[in-house]
Amino acid sequence: MASVSMVCEDQLAEFERQRQGQIMMTSYISSAIRQKKEGNPIPFEELIAQLTVTKPAPLTPAKQLQWIQALSQCISLVDKTCTALIDAMLQIDWTIQEDVFVQHYIAFLGNVVSAHAFYVVPVQDMLVKKLTTRYKSAAEHASTIAKDRQHERVHQALKYILDLIPTGPTSLFPLLASEFPHKRESINGHITYAKNILKVLEYAPVLRTQVLGVIIDRIIQIDVEIQVELEELEDSDTEVVYDFDLDDGEEDESDDDSDEDSDSDSGADSDEAHVAVLNIKAMTHKLDGMLFLVFTYLQGYVLDCQNVALADPQAQPPVQIQEMFSVLLNIFMKTILHTFKSRHTQFLLFYYISPSAFFSDYFLGTLGQQILDNSQPQVLRIAAAAYMSSFVARAKYLDVRQVGMVVSMLGGFALDIVEQVDTGSNVMPDAERYAVFYAVVQALMYIFCFRWRVLVLGESKSDSHKDDFDSAGMIVGSMDGASGSSRGSGPTRKWHAGLDSLQRILTSRLNPLKMCSDNVVKQFARLSHSLNFMYIYPILEQNKKTFIPRSYGSSAMNSGGVDTSGVSSNGQANGGALPHELDTFFPFDPYRLRQSAPFMKGIYQEWENEEEDEDEDEDEEDFDEYGEDEDGEEMHEDDEELSHLGRHNAQQQQQDDDEDLLMNKSIMAMSISPSPAHFLVQGMTGPQRRG
Repeated sequence: MASVSMVCEDQLAEFERQRQGQIMMTSYISSAIRQKKEGNPIPFEELIAQLTVTKPAPLTPAKQLQWIQALSQCISLVDKTCTALIDAMLQIDWTIQEDVFVQHYIAFLGNVVSAHAFYVVPVQDMLVKKLTTRYKSAAEHASTIAKDRQHERVHQALKYILDLIPTGPTSLFPLLASEFPHKRESINGHITYAKNILKVLEYAPVLRTQVLGVIIDRIIQIDVEIQVELEELEDSDTEVVYDFDLDDGEEDESDDDSDEDSDSDSGADSDEAHVAVLNIKAMTHKLDGMLFLVFTYLQGYVLDCQNVALADPQAQPPVQIQEMFSVLLNIFMKTILHTFKSRHTQFLLFYYISPSAFFSDYFLGTLGQQILDNSQPQVLRIAAAAYMSSFVARAKYLDVRQVGMVVSMLGGFALDIVEQVDTGSNVMPDAERYAVFYAVVQALMYIFCFRWRVLVLGESKSDSHKDDFDSAGMIVGSMDGASGSSRGSGPTRKWHAGLDSLQRILTSRLNPLKMCSDNVVKQFARLSHSLNFMYIYPILEQNKKTFIPRSYGSSAMNSGGVDTSGVSSNGQANGGALPHELDTFFPFDPYRLRQSAPFMKGIYQEWENEEEDEDEDEDEEDFDEYGEDEDGEEMHEDDEELSHLGRHNAQQQQQDDDEDLLMNKSIMAMSISPSPAHFLVQGMTGPQRRG
């Protein structure tokens, strides 16, 4: 009993000593602050020196805690003249201390910002810096507290500060944005920081739009830089074999290695190319990791709203899920749509849209408005057409109604332009003047190649004398008119009414088959022929002999509502001419980033070879039927062109098969689609290349 009494007395004595020491510290701090205000800064400077001492040894955690507790007692005296004192306290490595220390320190931060609002920014700045991997003290290296645990403590402090200061988010976001790692920093730095600022949204949801915006902006920067470096690598004279299927276990290489290689004395092209490949691989890892993180966040957000999850895909989603969609759509319209070399970032919206037909309807409607709005820059209208066609082609979750709606809208728009413009024999194709029209027609053909099955309404026995479009099987022979007769007596398909205008569009004097991407036109020609939908090879043959001179349109709007000026990559008119063939720009080309690719499972439509055996047999018969000219002589075509009119010998047939295979691969492959800006600003200085 006596020993227990002695222990209690010792504890009480130690507590009293600590209390007296804290009173003395509080008195000392108060006196130093008052003397500084009275013109004597020496005691205050000595106070700062004690708090920041590093030699012979820094203050122990116990001593630091005493200073924290003492300063909390006189916090009302700490005005703007005491910035150095608060700065010294903010330098303490508090995240690696014991829990008791951490709680006292967080309470101290709360006292500081509650008493003096002008210290909110310095306190938030200190906390945000600790969410990065950029700042690490010697004490942290020796700490046994895991980095994740340290970050949890920082979030606890941030949440406490924001609870105390309602206006805290306003000052917090600029700090979050400014501390985002540079695109050249390591993948670990990017992932760690992005994960942390996404966690901030759990207790500061008002920042959701801004935080997601800055993360997606950084993702786009990396995404675009990969495409730029790929293009530079492909344009170089050095032949380099590189593989971007990165091993799962491959670590992100620091840029220091690349710098050493690039600074080497050899300076050989092969070394530079090797460095470029390493850099692209590192950036690809970084991009993949960042996208995986955001995909996971979006997935978790929907799961957190499980009580309001979508039970019916056709129903209007609940408010919480709609709010996130609005955030992503806003980012898309303001950033992604304007960034023409973005290759993967847009799949965030593609993924989030997938559970709800309401979202996909809204997205398609937004793109449609962009296409139809004559006041919008031409370059953005073309980009919107590319997004619409690629989305409809690749989004497996779209239904027949939605595909048909898009086809009807695009077909109606293109037909209106044709009817306004194609009024006389003097009408000529013009890639500059009618760029939006050609982009829309290209979109129609691309959608048909992917979605023809859902556009088939039924089958019936064809009538050999019927020339209505619904009978399909048309032979389009000249640009001045189409002779519509059925090619065969077998079953024919009845097509969606939205395709009714396609014959008139493709046979117009605007000649979209000449101006659209050669790859898309060839695929459409082959598929539409095999499906007994349309036969356009006579036009393609005629186009091989057609030369279209460069045009110099005015900057005014034409009667079809198409901007006649050239447009630069930033959407500004520059008066430049367009090339005569639209390059391919399909932003939802196959997604091949390894870590984040599983999020596309079940919602992404891969390319399939749609030809049926019976159609292939009909094709061979047609080749024989149209294979000879009037004199019965065999037609000989250029080796680089597809020929469906000549009677093929074995060698020519093999060449056609090879070209068909390449054409299919070009659609199936992970292609890097050129941007609309590429064909909007590129001038034609020589004869038109063959289309």
